[in-house]
Parts: sequence; structure tokens; C-alpha cells
Amino acid sequence: MIYLGEQKDALEAYSKEAICWLGIKIKGRKTRSKPSGYRCEDSKCVLCNSKAVIRRSVNQDYRDLFDTNLIRELIVSKPEWLNEINNQLKQRYNDLGYTEEEFNIEGEKIFVDSGYTDWLLPNKFNYKLAKLLNKHTCTYCNREYIFVYKKDKGKGLVPQFDHWFPKTHYPLLALSFYNLIPSCATCNAIKSSVEFNTDDHLHPYVDKDISNSYKFDYIFREAHVPEIFLRNNTLSGNKGKATFDALNLPFIYQGHSSKELKDLYDLRFKYSDNYLKSLLENTFDNHLSLSDNEKYRLIFGIELDAKDYHKRIMSKFKSDIIEKLLSID
Repeated sequence: MIYLGEQKDALEAYSKEAICWLGIKIKGRKTRSKPSGYRCEDSKCVLCNSKAVIRRSVNQDYRDLFDTNLIRELIVSKPEWLNEINNQLKQRYNDLGYTEEEFNIEGEKIFVDSGYTDWLLPNKFNYKLAKLLNKHTCTYCNREYIFVYKKDKGKGLVPQFDHWFPKTHYPLLALSFYNLIPSCATCNAIKSSVEFNTDDHLHPYVDKDISNSYKFDYIFREAHVPEIFLRNNTLSGNKGKATFDALNLPFIYQGHSSKELKDLYDLRFKYSDNYLKSLLENTFDNHLSLSDNEKYRLIFGIELDAKDYHKRIMSKFKSDIIEKLLSID
């Protein structure tokens, strides 16, 4: 799992359009308190040019829950506060005589159907957001590339966006910036509607030391046949283990035991004495003065620094395994 960073530019660009769009879809006007006929100076404003409509009529009592500040908070707030906003609004709607199910139904109309499905995706904001985030591999597994590529016409390549708070249970948060996690199709399908919370699970926008909260290791089911497993690597609790268990990462990585893990293990033990170490120390001429980062990139095709894990697949996994193998006498 990879820390996504501050992402201030991405947040600013995304929130500008999302807040604008929500303002008119919920309140029937701009959040800037301009009349509905007002157009931004930006001729390309997604809201002003949007053809998306709310498919089903939304209860006026639900609309009245929102004001300008709340609309903004829904888009830009961090996960802890997003959960609180959801709970507070649900209680306010309940106080008006509505059920939790009715609260979610109204939220689905605006935030999921009209918002995520009919606005964000058709207007290619998934491409724009992914490009701004500039992460090259899946945030959750680091096993698959999630490049952004768009032809002038036709289809392109873009990561899927998992909803950390699943939109099936939290439709209100379907457009919230910090709830949209760039991921591969496999992880998005596995995560699906699994409910996370910040007390028990890691969040890629919150936990800065996320890559060090767990470690790849191996055990032996049979003699000289290593098998991958993940172990908790933090003194602050079991958030790491709880998270990668929920994402099914131990199972996902099992398939790499007989491939990537075996290759590294063989380099260490099957050939000459500590051939793995020899590769790092003797592959290149000394006059090249290559850093460890450069050597790992050229020899193993991975990044060594945690901040760069996202640039190449399997970087976290191979870094951990190589570190262990090199430490064995």
C-alpha cells in the first residue's frame, strides 16, 4: 500500500469543479450565490457546460440539509471529518422523520447516479484526476500499473477509483476527493463494499508511513520452497495487518511465490555464494558511481525509496525480500 501524499494541486483543481457542480445540482444555483443563469468567466467550466441531470427527483428536505460551506466540506475534508459529516447529516435527516435507508437513497440520486456516474466519468474527470495525482501503480497492491493514456478520439487507459468509504454504504461521499483512491481493477473489485474506518485501517492519504506499517517476508511450507506472507511491522497496533487482510493482499501475492520470490531466493542460494550481493556490488564498473537506487532500478526493475514505490510494480515486495536475503549469512 502506498502513501499518496499531500496532492494539493490535484485537490484544488478537482474541488473547484466538483464544488461548482454540486452547488447547482443541490441548490439550483452557484455556490457563489449567483443566480442560476450566471456563467463563470471560464468558458470551459464543467458545471456551466454540463448536460448531466439528476435522474430522479430529490426530496427537498434532503436538499435543505446542505449549504455552501457543507458542500465544500464534502469535497475537501479528510476521511475522519467525512465520516462525521455523514453521521451528522444522517441524524438530521432522521430527526425529520426519515430512515437511514431513505437518507442513502437520496444521496445515491445526487452523488452516485448524477454525480459519479453521469458527471465525473462522462466528463473524463477520472482521467484528469489520475493525471494530476501522477501515481503509476495501484495504491493498494503495487502489482499493476495504472498508467493514464488518452487518445484524441476513442478509449484510453485510466485507473479505477475505489471509494475508501464504499459508495454502497456511504453514497454521500461518492465525490469526496479523499475518498477516491486510484487502484487496479483487481483491488477495486476485492475492496468493493468492504467497510473501512480510520481507527482500524490504513488510509493512503492519512498514514504517511504506510509502506513501513507491514513487511513482506517468506516461510517454508516445504524444504527450500519459500512462500510469501505479510507481517505487521508497527508498534502502534494492527492497522497494517487488518488492512492488507481486508484487501486480500496475502492471497493475491501467493501467486508470486513460485515466480518473483523463487527467482530472488535462487539468486541468493542456488548459485555462487551470495550471488545476490555480488549482483549489486559487481555488476557495474566502479567508475559509474551508481547509487543504490539506480542499481536496484537497473538490476531488479524496482524503486528502493518508499516515496518512489509507486513508479514501478513490485517495488515494496522486492525491496523487503531482497533486504532479508542480503542479511542472511
